[in-house]
Amino acid sequence: MNDPIARALFLVRQGRYREAESHLRKAIQNDPHDPDGFFFLATCLMHDPNTRSEALSMIDQALRLRPNRAFYHAQRANILILLSRTKEALLEIDQARSLAPDSSDSYVAESLVMLVSGKPQEAERAARQALALDAGNEAAGDSLADALRMQGKLEESAAQIRGLLGRNPENPWTHSSAGMLALQRGEVRTAESHFLSALRIEPEHREAREGLLHAFRARSPLYRAYLKYIFMMEKIGRAGRGMLVIGLLILMQVANLFFVGRLAPIGMALIACYCLFVLWIWVAKGVGNLFLFFDRFARLALRMDEKREALVVGCGVLVGLALFGTGLLIKQMSMIFIGLTLIAAAFPMSLVFTNRSRAGRIVFGSVGALVYLGGLFSLLLILIPVGRAGDAATTLFGCTMILALVTTWLGNIPALRR
Repeated sequence: MNDPIARALFLVRQGRYREAESHLRKAIQNDPHDPDGFFFLATCLMHDPNTRSEALSMIDQALRLRPNRAFYHAQRANILILLSRTKEALLEIDQARSLAPDSSDSYVAESLVMLVSGKPQEAERAARQALALDAGNEAAGDSLADALRMQGKLEESAAQIRGLLGRNPENPWTHSSAGMLALQRGEVRTAESHFLSALRIEPEHREAREGLLHAFRARSPLYRAYLKYIFMMEKIGRAGRGMLVIGLLILMQVANLFFVGRLAPIGMALIACYCLFVLWIWVAKGVGNLFLFFDRFARLALRMDEKREALVVGCGVLVGLALFGTGLLIKQMSMIFIGLTLIAAAFPMSLVFTNRSRAGRIVFGSVGALVYLGGLFSLLLILIPVGRAGDAATTLFGCTMILALVTTWLGNIPALRR
C-alpha cells in the first residue's frame, strides 16, 4: 500500500473517487511515463460531470503513451458518451474492437452508447455479445438489465438483476438498475431501498443519487404519473416519440377545425389539457423538488442548483397558476398577465440550473430573462391608459408566449440539453 496507485485503486473499489484523485496525481508526478496513472485518474474524473473534460484529457495522455491498448480506447469511448459525443464514441469503439476483437470492453461501451441514444434493442444486442465473450462481465449484465427494462421486458430485466445481485450483492450499479426497475413497476419504497444500498456501497454514485430523488418525488401521485410517461417514452423509442408529438399537434389542429360554434368550449378544453400536459412534462422535476423541501430527510439530498430550480421553476409554476386562475375568476387582466408570465418562464428556466450544457444554460437563461422582461413590459403597457397601449401590450405578450413555447423545441437539441 506504499504505492500511490495501489492506494488509489483501494479507494476506487470503495467508490471514493475524490480521495483516489490525489494519490493518482502523486503517482503521475512520480512517473509521468506510466500510462496507468493517467488511465485510472481519467476513470475517477469521469464520474463527476464537472471534471469530465479533464478526464478526456487524461485518457488522451494514457493513449499517447500506449496507443494500442484496446481497453484505453474503450474507456475513452465511455467518457465521450458521458460528454454526449456519441458519434466520436462509436469511432473509438471501432478502434478498440480492431485492436482486441475478442474483448468484451468495446461491446459494453457500444451498449452504453445505444442506451443513451434511446436504442434499447441495439443495446441489448451489444450487451449479449459482451456477455458471450465474458459471462462474468457485470457492466454488460447491468447494461442488459437496463436495455430489457427500457423495452418493457420487466420480468426478464428482474431475472437478470436477481442473477447479478446473487453473484455480487455489493455492486452499486446493479442496485441502481434494480431501483429504476422498481420505479417503473411503481414500487417506490423498494426503489428507495435499492438506491440507498447503492449509495451505501458507493457514496459518490450519481445515478443512484438521481434515482433516489426520483423515488422521493414519486411519493406524489402527480410525479408518479410523470414517471410513467417517461418510461413509456423510453419504450416507444425516438421514432415513436416523434410520431406522438406530431400526432398531438395534428389533434390540436383538428380540434380547432371541428370544435367551433357551440362546440368551441370542447376545443378550448382540449387545447387547455394539451398545454397543461406539455407544461407538466417540462416542470415536473422542478415542482417535484419543491415538494421535497417539506420532507426533512429528502431535502438533504438536493444540491444547491436543484434547490434554485425548485424555487424558480416550482414556485413560479404554482404561483403563476394561482394568479392566472384568480385573474380569470375576477376578470383582472394584469393578474392574468403576471400568472402567464411566471408559467411561461418556467419552460426555459427548467433548463438552466441543472443543465450540464454550458451553451444550453446561456440560451435558455437568455430566453427566460426575455420572457420575464416581455411580461413586465406588457404589464406596464396595460397599466398605462394611453392611446393604443392595450393593443401593444397584447402583441408584445403574444410574442413573449411564443418565445417561451419555442423552448419546447430547442430543448430537444442534445447539444443544448444534458
